[in-house]
Amino acid sequence: MDQIFLASFLSFAAILLTFSLSFFALIRTKKSPDSNYNSLPPGSFGWPIIGETIAFLFGKPEKFVGERMKKYSSDIFKTKILGEKTAVFCGPNGHKFIFSNEQKLFTSFRPHPIQKLFRSYQTTKSPHPLPPQTPNGEAKFIRQPGFFKPEALARFLGKMDSISQQYIHKHLVGKDEIKAYPLAKNVTLTISCRFFLGIDNPERISRFVDKFDDITLGMHSIIMNIPGTIFYRANKAAAAVRKELVNVIKEKKMAMKNGAIMQDLLSHLIVATDPTGKSLPENEIADKIMGLIVAGYSTVATAIAFVIKYVGERPEIYHRIRAEQMEIAEAKKAGELLEWEDMQKMKYSWNVICETMRLNPPLQGTFREVLTDFTYAGYTIPKGWKVYWTVSSTNMNPKYFKDPEKFDPSRYDGIEEGPPLPYTFVPFGGGPRMCPGKEYARLTILAFLHNLVKLYKWEVLFPNEKVIGDMMPTPEKGLPIRLLHLL
Repeated sequence: MDQIFLASFLSFAAILLTFSLSFFALIRTKKSPDSNYNSLPPGSFGWPIIGETIAFLFGKPEKFVGERMKKYSSDIFKTKILGEKTAVFCGPNGHKFIFSNEQKLFTSFRPHPIQKLFRSYQTTKSPHPLPPQTPNGEAKFIRQPGFFKPEALARFLGKMDSISQQYIHKHLVGKDEIKAYPLAKNVTLTISCRFFLGIDNPERISRFVDKFDDITLGMHSIIMNIPGTIFYRANKAAAAVRKELVNVIKEKKMAMKNGAIMQDLLSHLIVATDPTGKSLPENEIADKIMGLIVAGYSTVATAIAFVIKYVGERPEIYHRIRAEQMEIAEAKKAGELLEWEDMQKMKYSWNVICETMRLNPPLQGTFREVLTDFTYAGYTIPKGWKVYWTVSSTNMNPKYFKDPEKFDPSRYDGIEEGPPLPYTFVPFGGGPRMCPGKEYARLTILAFLHNLVKLYKWEVLFPNEKVIGDMMPTPEKGLPIRLLHLL
């Protein structure tokens, strides 16, 4: 009886396998609209439905890009990732072409996982769609107030400085060893919430650190809302953060109604209106703020963590940074906070941060949607396709960076080999859509580093600690360091 059942099961499995292979073969051979184009970029769309998404998400980005550049073209190749036929532009020429043709050939595109997690980004379904895109590709009502302009950031710089001081004193004083990565995440999230939400209570939002991590990972994942999957965790995390943010919005509205003066971005979104003159619903405000916090949190925290790692492993670099920062500190009066002019003096420190971002990019790249057919490098890119620019085609390329594996901050001072060629180092993108938070990120990292090196020297306990995660590099053990108090 068992043998009969086994034979029947195997026969059914064979029939199912044959049917599946035939179905996939039919899909692969079915004529596509793209077959009308004779000069598509070289490359492969991979498997039916999923394309090359798994290799893109779970292989090292530089490996995914590098292998295809060698196999197909060093300029451009086609693939299918996250459900979209995509042309990957490589090298400085590719970067320049994309950055120079915003709103001419390209418009912004958010991958489907992001659209699902941040519901108001689903513009066709939302009763209050996002406002028309500006040439910068961002919602006009977010950029208009100028929260990321130097004068606005200069006013907030003192708060960045004081938050960094408070966190270092609270979490480092009296300790011999700490994990630097969780510390970087907490201080970065605290600064983000103060800047975007106007919240002075760090514990309120910092308890959501793990949820913001889950959201960040889920933004580039396979959409499977099944327990245990990356997207499922991200979706649950987004719901929890959205609920808390709606509570913050209600409290903010009440405070504003009672005459409180608010100068944060959340307050602006509360009073802003869409193109029809209607105020945005609270859930949509929460989504937009959540997106901004995620953008200003994960990338900055990653950069801070790896700066601590690289500086802790190189005493000569630490001493140069400390000398630069102490010269600034000693010129200030007791209790005086950092000012805009001070940040312009931190040139070597910023070079170190740039080299950190080259070796461990906090942002791998972003997508665009093609507005009209165009030709690049002799190949046709059809309307509706997506394009993707990536730092992986230049950051570790010896053609653009001598000894790319070496940590060398002097690359950026232009003394020995000249500064990096244009469009080879683009950690914040470029052109009209350059990340509006570039200066915010720069000031946040420098303010924290300034306060850290004034008080401490440190040793990295596990120099060979494994870095896990491909889209979001993470020290596996949390980057434990041994602290040496200097004062």
